[in-house]
Amino acid sequence: MQNKNHSQSNNQRNHSLRLLRWFCPDHLYEEIEGDLVQRFYRDVKIFGEKKAHRRFVWNTLRFFRPGIVVRNKSLKHIINIIMLRNYIKIAFRNLSAHKANTAINVFGLVVGIASALVILAIIRFELSFDQFHTNADRIYRVVRVSKVEGQEELRTGVSYPLPEALRSDIASIEKIAALQYYQAAQVDILDEKGATEKKFKENNGVALVEPSFFTIFDFNETGFKWIAGNPEKALVQPFSVVLTRSIAQKYFSDLNVLGKTLRFEQQLNFTITGIIEDLPTNTDFPFKIFASYSTLYEIQADQMKNDWWSVSDENQCFIVLPSSVSKEEMEKQIEQVHVAHSSKELSQSRFYKLQALSEMHQDERFGNFNLRTVSKNALWALALAGIALVLVACVNYINLATARSTLRSKEIGIRKVLGSKRGQIVIQFLSEAFVVVVIASIAALFIAELALANLNALLNVTIDGHLLTDPFVLQSLVAIVLIITFLAGFYPALIVSRFNSLNAIKNKLSSAGAGGYLRKILVVFQFSITQVFAIGTFIVISQMEFFKNGNLGFEKEAIINVSIPVADEVKWKTFKDQLQTNSRISKVSISSTTPSGFKRNRWFTDIRRKDAGTKESLVCEYQSVDPGYFELYALRFEAGRNFSFNDSLESIIINHSLASKAGYKTADEAIGSKMQLDNKDYIVIGVIYDFYSESMKEGFGKLAFRINPRHYMMASIKLNASQNSQPKAATWQEGIQAIEKVWTQTYPESAFDYRFFDENITAYYQEESKFSKLLQTFSVIFLFVGCLGLYGLISFVVNRKMKEVAVRKIFGASSVNILVLISKDYFQLILLAFFIASPVAYYFMQRWLSGFVNHIDIGWWTILIPCLIVVSVALIAVSGQTLKAAQSNPADTLKYE
Repeated sequence: MQNKNHSQSNNQRNHSLRLLRWFCPDHLYEEIEGDLVQRFYRDVKIFGEKKAHRRFVWNTLRFFRPGIVVRNKSLKHIINIIMLRNYIKIAFRNLSAHKANTAINVFGLVVGIASALVILAIIRFELSFDQFHTNADRIYRVVRVSKVEGQEELRTGVSYPLPEALRSDIASIEKIAALQYYQAAQVDILDEKGATEKKFKENNGVALVEPSFFTIFDFNETGFKWIAGNPEKALVQPFSVVLTRSIAQKYFSDLNVLGKTLRFEQQLNFTITGIIEDLPTNTDFPFKIFASYSTLYEIQADQMKNDWWSVSDENQCFIVLPSSVSKEEMEKQIEQVHVAHSSKELSQSRFYKLQALSEMHQDERFGNFNLRTVSKNALWALALAGIALVLVACVNYINLATARSTLRSKEIGIRKVLGSKRGQIVIQFLSEAFVVVVIASIAALFIAELALANLNALLNVTIDGHLLTDPFVLQSLVAIVLIITFLAGFYPALIVSRFNSLNAIKNKLSSAGAGGYLRKILVVFQFSITQVFAIGTFIVISQMEFFKNGNLGFEKEAIINVSIPVADEVKWKTFKDQLQTNSRISKVSISSTTPSGFKRNRWFTDIRRKDAGTKESLVCEYQSVDPGYFELYALRFEAGRNFSFNDSLESIIINHSLASKAGYKTADEAIGSKMQLDNKDYIVIGVIYDFYSESMKEGFGKLAFRINPRHYMMASIKLNASQNSQPKAATWQEGIQAIEKVWTQTYPESAFDYRFFDENITAYYQEESKFSKLLQTFSVIFLFVGCLGLYGLISFVVNRKMKEVAVRKIFGASSVNILVLISKDYFQLILLAFFIASPVAYYFMQRWLSGFVNHIDIGWWTILIPCLIVVSVALIAVSGQTLKAAQSNPADTLKYE
């Protein structure tokens, strides 16, 4: 029994020593343990072993005190957690005690962070285009460079025999795929007997591709797959077609459609041999219907095999380079193939280069099948705008935190007197910033989600998925929270932690001393950015108005264009004649294309004077038109005459630029002369004044016109002006209904589809229009955030100067005097920001405008007007609080003094 009690006493002593080792610092443990053991053996002699053990436990517990425990490094993390919780609790109390100040900070940060998240999502989307293919870094597009008059003309199309020549002559090419983008097509669904069941008009997404297209572009990890059909054989045979899931469901309502027949343009029957998943939205191959490229060998065999001269920009070629061959080396090999197969004249004026797949979405010189490019400069500008928005939101927090820090001077002084170190005060203020930023970030994430859903149409982007569930976005948001917490909270915390304890307790600190000079610098910075965007927005809007209202050289109002399905002369004449008898129709013309427009048919060829050498050949766009074309579009003749129906097919009309480039000194000199077009002689019967066949961003093109009914593909119809006091829209709608009726009678098998000509012209400027809307949005955001911060500062200043204002009013100061007193400093800062912003905005906008052949001049008024708008809005933002102070009763302010 005695041994048992002795064992229990030893266990108690061992437990006590383990407890001591847990809370006692290592460098003190040995000494304290020795003292305790020594005292234990002394107590055993005096009190006995049992009582000595109890005293040993008690003496051990007495060492569990702050002076010992806090020196234990292993417990510091527990203490830090406790302190951090205390910091966060105090932060919430301080923020709730100053609700207006907190609301301004949170609201400004919400706008800034939400904008940054939206911009981040857009940039990420634009950079992701076609980066998912397995060999994306080794895929190149073969592009065409023609040297004309000492200048390079950049095009995407290649001659039809080139892809096959590359395949047979250059063994080192891993993969090669040719394709031709037809874009739009009439598609008829045929039953088993060959009769039309349904008909559809596809305005885009129709392409002829080789089977190797899907081995080069595998859309890896995007969910793409073959639902039905054999990928290796589906597009081998001529007149085969593969549909995407959405198109198959649109045509047949199910996917069990292999073997069924589609008729394209009422001429060619294709058999469905495959069904695939829809391609992702972030690809520059917006194809929905894939026909076999081998079909071209059936319908234009000679051109496919022997025509090295003719090119179509829609006929393109893609290759995969082996890792051991550089782009430059391959370009030399392609040049050798071209020289070996084409004439000396052609090989000396036309060259083929390689464009990396990663550049397709960003190089506007060549464009892509989406007809939408985003330059690297635009993405950098977006990124800088996002950073600037976050910085401006941080500026608000810094300004308000440093300004209001003087109101917390007693709290800070007492903390320092009670032993708070400078680092602890810094952590306290950083904690407050962290709480504000976290609250703002959570709200910003939801707002950004809603904003993206509404901005997709504005920005012409389609972002799949949700920001709320995107790991990349959430990780980025965490990084943004930490960065903004540091940027917004560190300087105010640093300023506050440097306060003198005695002065702080006596409240002898001035707001000027608490970061006053920095606040002025930050206000200038904030409004400089705001005014740069305001000036830029005004200039972009002015340029867009110039594009909209500029003289294009042709008539564009009240004209609609309808694609003719078949070049059947009897049918189009019937269609034209019946329309001309309708009172709602003014004029009708049949041609190969329209004078201009973002979406139109275009053909190019070489042309030169008959007496000129082959080296003087020019590349021109040629159009096939009827005599009514020039009158309908109000194209004016400089010399000569219009076509007549009695003219031979060897007559041509050229524009002023082509006549000048061909060497004619005057338009009259060109009349009656001969020019060679497609190696045939033509007589010039007329010269028209230049008009913008492309956008006003570019110069005048070189154009030739001839009569060739076999190439007619477009009907241009001029509607009559409003009649009988009817609204214009109503009259036009009646005209369109009349056109559709005639169309249905003439082309019953074709779907009626039309486009307003002026809308086609406007589409030229869709990227500039998007840029303008983005600038307007950013300008409003910058101005809003800037004025929000200014409102908070003015509110603080007004509260600090209420006694001064009261005294001044007693001595006769008017409301205007008070308004000037409080606002003049900030007005001067905004004015200084204008002088900083003006040259910056001028420089960048001048560079932007220089990219257009036709542009406005930046005048003083284009810079001054935006500045006046910013100043006016800023004054309105601060006038409410200022006028409230100016109209207050001095007695209410001074009665407690």
